[in-house]
Amino acid sequence: MARARGRPRRAPSSSSSNYERQWSPLTLATLRNIRERPHQNCHRRKPGSTVTYRDQSDYGYGWLLPGWVAEERRMRTGRLYRYYYDPSGRQYSTKREIQHIWAVCGLMLV
Repeated sequence: MARARGRPRRAPSSSSSNYERQWSPLTLATLRNIRERPHQNCHRRKPGSTVTYRDQSDYGYGWLLPGWVAEERRMRTGRLYRYYYDPSGRQYSTKREIQHIWAVCGLMLV
């Protein structure tokens, strides 16, 4: 067996910059449903943009029910788009729309 030349690879450190998020099982199921959705041209990731997923354990998203996920898309220009997903993967655009759905389903009184 041939030995690789150069410096040996180091194991990743356990610093806070390498922190890996621990998602709940409901959040993981929702993220799987989001990824399995057929992509629409208007919602594909644009070059230079970043996408971050949030759940009810994140600051500012405590109002979300377990299994619901918020997606933040930051464009190169700095514009921030937020989309919300229910556990089945259906997409919503606003917090108000979600609260209306919850009220109709009897999950929340407005």
